[in-house]
Amino acid sequence: MKLYIKANNLKILKNMDTLLPFALSKTHTLLDKNSNIEYITNIQSTIEIQKHQNRLFYDKRELYKLIKGIYFGNSSCEHLIPTIKELIEARSFCEQRHYNFVFVFPPVSQNKSEEVRYICELLANKPNTEVVVNDIGVLNIVLENKNLKAILGVNFTKVIKNSFLDNVSQYDISKIQLQNQKELLSHCEFENIEVREFYKSLDIKRVSIENINLNTEFFDTVPKMQCDFYYPNITIANSKACDIAGCFEDERGYFVKEECSKYCNFASLEFTHSDILGLRQRYNTVYKTNISLDIPKIVYKNNRNRFIWEILP
Repeated sequence: MKLYIKANNLKILKNMDTLLPFALSKTHTLLDKNSNIEYITNIQSTIEIQKHQNRLFYDKRELYKLIKGIYFGNSSCEHLIPTIKELIEARSFCEQRHYNFVFVFPPVSQNKSEEVRYICELLANKPNTEVVVNDIGVLNIVLENKNLKAILGVNFTKVIKNSFLDNVSQYDISKIQLQNQKELLSHCEFENIEVREFYKSLDIKRVSIENINLNTEFFDTVPKMQCDFYYPNITIANSKACDIAGCFEDERGYFVKEECSKYCNFASLEFTHSDILGLRQRYNTVYKTNISLDIPKIVYKNNRNRFIWEILP
């Protein structure tokens, strides 16, 4: 696999020189119960990646030397789509570091379609620019330009509730029923040859998955697709309703219609009554983490597959 960094904003890129070497030191010894949850996750995921580094990347060098590219952009909320100035600055950063640059779109509504088109036109001034899409509307816009290469984001492989099954109480369901449900929910539509053939006919060759118990055997069958493996966060749900916005502005409530104050850039929520599930909210996305790495060999043995490490500030 190849190592890529998922950067939701410029803050991550601007701190790349200090963030990774800092995380690679023994700073985990400073962690305590009052540490920021994103900070804890960043350190714990670093330790876990290092533990499996040679198996995943066949390379023992320091992690920051293994980075092949940057996935830039927020995949959660349309109000957090980078500005043109930020896009240009991020792409320039990647060019200077000789990183591959991949732009990420969130699911968007109709009133953002013109903005999406404008960004795509700008991205298309460089041939074969990769763009992650998380809804059919943006996919159609990206496909209009032959200089852009679409990557199917995690929304295309999400299976309802499979992220919760490991938390089901044994008193609520029998072991056989639980096993049957896990088996059913570990499958996605890309196992169907016809589905892969359809996307391949659109020149789409890459699809995203998360660190969950998903059947990945289809990656080794014809027609083959390449894999983006996201780590360490698992998306549970995202929507236009934003709890973080509601916490700060009672007047507008949970639905931000036009301009957004973007409080989520420095605030996150922890669901205190969901200790078992470990649910949290960052941006307008409810998520949980899965630090333990148990990637199927089918995924990590392919040198064209990518490990997408999302670092949250």
